[in-house]
Amino acid sequence: MPVEPLPCDNGGGGTPGPSCCAPSITSVALCQEDGTPLLLVLRSDCACDGAQPGAPEVAGWIDPATGEFTAGPAPAGAGPCPSSDCATVTVLRLCDQAPDGACVPFLRHLVHTCDGEVTASTDTATDGLTPYVPAGVPVDCETCTACEPVTMCPMLLGLSGPETWAMPEGTESLAVTVVCGPVTITDCAGGSTVINECGTSFSWAAPASAECTPPGLCTPFTVDVPEGAAVYLNFLAPCGLDES
Repeated sequence: MPVEPLPCDNGGGGTPGPSCCAPSITSVALCQEDGTPLLLVLRSDCACDGAQPGAPEVAGWIDPATGEFTAGPAPAGAGPCPSSDCATVTVLRLCDQAPDGACVPFLRHLVHTCDGEVTASTDTATDGLTPYVPAGVPVDCETCTACEPVTMCPMLLGLSGPETWAMPEGTESLAVTVVCGPVTITDCAGGSTVINECGTSFSWAAPASAECTPPGLCTPFTVDVPEGAAVYLNFLAPCGLDES
């Protein structure tokens, strides 16, 4: 079934360019001679700048039982299913909400009987050809999110020795103010620095990131406060930590 091209929108200025449509994929339910169902995959090329769209071409066929795609024409003898000439195929565009937060779009092909009952279902990638197995829970793409941001909370601690504080995983930034030394700071590379000067401050921050959860400062990172010393720690870390 050819796809009619849609005119381009020039955005309010200039001359519109050629109008084109993207190639479309659809599938038709057929049966082999032994009654085994299959999905014939048809592809319509795009039509640009007013040209008449060409007739759809057979890209191949899918075995609904396995999801396997075979390029080329349907098996010899394949045709309308007996007593099911009105059977139809619905193609749904869904998104796979994987456990790691990834959001992957895919197509679900549903074969319906004349009464609307679903008799077969198979999933493919958006090309309509490559078999696809959802890794998570299929959802409507409008509700699918790439990831769930971690809620961060600013925290302020005052420590007096003797105590050793370990920076929590996922901390984005940290500022240490020495009220009274000596205080020993050990970074994640194992390097230790003793600070004796009272009122000295140091700060660290993770680099900016476009991800939902930016990379945190590396750990382990500790601040050792001996008896008689004191520090203030101001840091941004995932909420819900027990840092009393």
